[in-house]
Amino acid sequence: MLKTEEFISPFSYIHHKWKINWELITSNQKYDRPNENRTIQEEKALEAIASVGVIGGLQIKNIFGIGKQQLKSMCDRHLLVRHTIEKNDKEIPIYTIGKYGANHIMPEYEVNYWIEMNTIEVLKCLSFFQFCYLFNDLEIIPTPKPFTAGIRMNNKTYYIYVERNGIKDLMMYLKWKRQFNKRIFLITENLDYVKDIEIFMESDQPLMLRVILDEQLKEREFDIYHYDSSSTEKWIKG
Repeated sequence: MLKTEEFISPFSYIHHKWKINWELITSNQKYDRPNENRTIQEEKALEAIASVGVIGGLQIKNIFGIGKQQLKSMCDRHLLVRHTIEKNDKEIPIYTIGKYGANHIMPEYEVNYWIEMNTIEVLKCLSFFQFCYLFNDLEIIPTPKPFTAGIRMNNKTYYIYVERNGIKDLMMYLKWKRQFNKRIFLITENLDYVKDIEIFMESDQPLMLRVILDEQLKEREFDIYHYDSSSTEKWIKG
């Protein structure tokens, strides 16, 4: 049985000290270079990162099979830009889309787009890619805010919302987005953090929503919670 009250997520906003060190690009010019070859593997990674915003160094290795030398090559070719995020004074490499990497993928690419991302947004992106570890084959797609991104598998689309420091933005979105009928995975550190969403689970048209905890992402366990209004616990695993 999970002891969620004792678990501290590696991507917790409130339990760790964070600092982002962004690398800046000097030119906003995009380049179309016919000889800038990309492998299918690199193209898939670039499309995924463009859909989300930023990815961790270990994540791009584990999810897309891109090793250290290939990752360095992608940075040298300006397909990616390397930055760091400090967690309790320990540096972690993170990557965004570079000016060459944006070609044919991000038609509205803005130079240094990442400086608009705050710590919470970056942690949501990293948590999203941690969620992707649970699947062998999926397509990552862009979604509107406040969702971090979406996934498509088995001919079904799922919107992914990552809770970090509350769900106020999601609550406001759902209030004004009537008839919302997308499937949702909600990632959170603790079920207590998402209790406010229960009012939308008890409406005439309840959300198609499942919750997964950070602890399960760390253990790579696909155990999800569904809402049961008849239960005293409300959120039931399975």
